[in-house]
Amino acid sequence: MSREAHAAAIISDEELTALLAEAEGRRPEEIEHGAAEFEIAPPEEAIAVDVDE
Repeated sequence: MSREAHAAAIISDEELTALLAEAEGRRPEEIEHGAAEFEIAPPEEAIAVDVDE
């Protein structure tokens, strides 16, 4: 995938929430509420894992 195509494929948080809600048959508010219950670290604190090992 080219850099331009990849950039065009990026969606906003709101778009992702709407897609998840539609796929799960729920309202976007329910998805947001459920996500708030997870403790998700910011990307800069993420640990990179090699899944091939």
